[in-house]
Amino acid sequence: MRMVTIAIVIVQAAITVPASAQSFDGAYRGTLNCAKLSWTKAPLANEPVSVAIMDGKVSYSRVLYGVDRSTVVGQESGSGTIAPDGSIALSGGSSGRLGIMKATYKGKIEGGSGILNGAQSVTYQDKTEIRACTLQLKL
Repeated sequence: MRMVTIAIVIVQAAITVPASAQSFDGAYRGTLNCAKLSWTKAPLANEPVSVAIMDGKVSYSRVLYGVDRSTVVGQESGSGTIAPDGSIALSGGSSGRLGIMKATYKGKIEGGSGILNGAQSVTYQDKTEIRACTLQLKL
């Protein structure tokens, strides 16, 4: 009878102790791919993105190039949050020589990597286009 009581107490303790949340903190390498805009020569392919996660907060940034892709003209940056299950929601953008861009990306990190899907709304020379994007992350 005593062994059964001890076993029940151990099982009850295991059920009531919350599992510690997984830490997603770290510096992630990102690769951004987006559909082509009508005024660009090619889709955005394999653009490097820096992503940092610390204490449930996420920030990201990447270099922006001119239409001909030969000159640096600015930076896209943004922030968001990561939930205990690894779900991420980011928003950001840029403004400058390439007009105004607003971006959102959502997805999930599991096992040190993840895929975020999203879109960019880009306004350039009084024309606005929305393009689909995918951001792949790896720790």
